[in-house]
Amino acid sequence: MALPTQIDPRKLALQGNLLEGEIKAVDLPRLESSVSAICGPLKASIQFELDESRAKVAHGTAMVTVETVCQRCLDPVKVDLRAEFAVQVIWSEDHINRVAANYEPWLVVDKMANLNELLEDEILLALPLVNYHPVGECTGDTFLEEVEAIGDEVVLDNPFNVLLQLKK
Repeated sequence: MALPTQIDPRKLALQGNLLEGEIKAVDLPRLESSVSAICGPLKASIQFELDESRAKVAHGTAMVTVETVCQRCLDPVKVDLRAEFAVQVIWSEDHINRVAANYEPWLVVDKMANLNELLEDEILLALPLVNYHPVGECTGDTFLEEVEAIGDEVVLDNPFNVLLQLKK
């Protein structure tokens, strides 16, 4: 089921609604420009509610698989992204200081808000700085230094390992 693009988060919070569904890859232009490809729809689950202080909040998860470039071998690598978020709806920037410490502010100036933008922001924050294939699956692994274990310690292969063994 597709998630609505425009929502009234205040009304949803008052009603305690749960939204679950998907957003098509074409509706995530900033994510699309940040990765090589988006491998499917973004799946999300968002619970709207009032917290203890009667503030309108939303929390949930967003998941999507993207394809980026491995920084070792420069081949494509698939990365599963998962973002967990908790936001508090505010009306203006003057209310930012009223946001509880366990929430991020979600500035909704008009009655309606763009849900796609919120979820896309959270997924963009979940992107790793660098992407690699798992060790052993990358053609660039030959450039990694060999690691050997001496007792319980892991030591990089270097010419001084012999001295370390003599010391023990």
